[in-house]
Amino acid sequence: MKKTVALILSLMMVLACFSAAVADAPKEIDVMIWYRDIDDLTFADMDYFNNPETGITALSGVHANFNQVKGSDWSTKVNLMLASGKYPDIIVRGGLNLEMYGVDQEILIPLDDVIEQYMPNYKAYLDADPDTARSLTSSNGKTYQIGWLIPQNINTDSHLFINKAWLDNLGMEVPTNLDEFEKMLVAFRDQDADGNGDPSNEIPMGGTLRNLVDGIMHLANFWGVPLNDIDIALDDEGKVYSPLTADGMRPALETISRWYNDGLIDIEAISQDSNASEAKLNAGNVGVTWRWRMSAMGTADEIWQQYVAVIPFSADGYQARLQRYLEIPSFGAAITASCKDVEAAAKWLDTQFAWDNMISGYNGAKGEFWGYDDAGKVEIYPMTDGTRTVPGQSAMMYCSGAEYFSKVNMPSHRIEKTTYCEQYEAAGVIEKNSWNILSRLVTMNVEESTQKDLLYAEIHKFANESISSFIVKGVTDESWNNYLNTLKNLRMDDYINLYQTVYDRYVEANK
Repeated sequence: MKKTVALILSLMMVLACFSAAVADAPKEIDVMIWYRDIDDLTFADMDYFNNPETGITALSGVHANFNQVKGSDWSTKVNLMLASGKYPDIIVRGGLNLEMYGVDQEILIPLDDVIEQYMPNYKAYLDADPDTARSLTSSNGKTYQIGWLIPQNINTDSHLFINKAWLDNLGMEVPTNLDEFEKMLVAFRDQDADGNGDPSNEIPMGGTLRNLVDGIMHLANFWGVPLNDIDIALDDEGKVYSPLTADGMRPALETISRWYNDGLIDIEAISQDSNASEAKLNAGNVGVTWRWRMSAMGTADEIWQQYVAVIPFSADGYQARLQRYLEIPSFGAAITASCKDVEAAAKWLDTQFAWDNMISGYNGAKGEFWGYDDAGKVEIYPMTDGTRTVPGQSAMMYCSGAEYFSKVNMPSHRIEKTTYCEQYEAAGVIEKNSWNILSRLVTMNVEESTQKDLLYAEIHKFANESISSFIVKGVTDESWNNYLNTLKNLRMDDYINLYQTVYDRYVEANK
């Protein structure tokens, strides 16, 4: 009997220990997470998530199993995932059609009550700026997304940079008009601009095709064509139009094609991604590029310090125009209907919105990359190589401009970007009405959203193929007329009218 009692007591102790261990073990969630192509990140190994004391897992009691997807693969992989019927608990960054997958198909759950009950950190930021928060709601008045917002005091995605060291080597001044700009490109091609004794390794102008940061099609801005990701824009009077058919588009393509075929633009620009473009820049081989900024971009000091930012040139009587960037919330995260523990998922997200965690997730570990100054404001330390083993733009971030700038001192790399933006604004080369109003502020119902996606898919695919062909083969009357007719057959007019309808509705609702 004593042996039996002892055995039972031993088993009870083992079970108690096992139960305690299970209770202490973090809950688990599956997370599909976007990251930039130019980043080299492994989320599962990050101290930001896994530090036993300060990591998000330890603080939230929730462990994330990551399926990370780079930006260039996002659309394909997220569509395959949604079509499969097997969803992660949380989808982070990258973007989703909230009307289709939230309002219509209910794959995403509404988060209004979830935020109210389980996300006090995030809710405080929403409450601090309710006008901005309203932009996160869908057509049915419900919220299917956690917003992402970092104030930067900027107005455009990209700036034009010229290698001043190369100009100095050739005894040339910074160009002030299009003719001088072209002569400079020719000199970069034909002469030993970098001074290494080999005049064949210089790339006069580098970049990708249409990327909003480093795309060579930013050159169309010289002819007043601010191309963007949705192929739709607003003119100064609030009328919707497509930059694809703007007056300056053909002369822009004719000049870009001539430069490309004359060896003034990287021959691989029409097909390479930003990683390849950046590698050439970082190797010191590029004379001209479009870029977000120069410092804190993973480029060695001795390379990026050679460049000077210039105001885009107005060509052939056109007024230069660049895309206007609005600091409004974008998609941060969503919780799917497959999530069995919504509270745990919300807690994992909200833990990242605690102030110190939010600053660390974007910038790097506290004490190493940032700290507090004597006045209690965040001081982000100078960054020379851009390497920070944290989620960065894949971390949760949301803060209104007034609150952010009252708590954070602008770091030097942010001041650099802001300075360029102020110069561009003063020069009048930024479009008056931002295309972000159409891409992120107007609200479409399910039918409108579905129609928009169908039209956009065909138009954007054809536009990219045509632009590449024009650059390589040149522009003729026949090819240009075929281009315009095909866009018409792809229902470009319907695409424009759809956006005009929802924009007019947005203006009426927000008088």
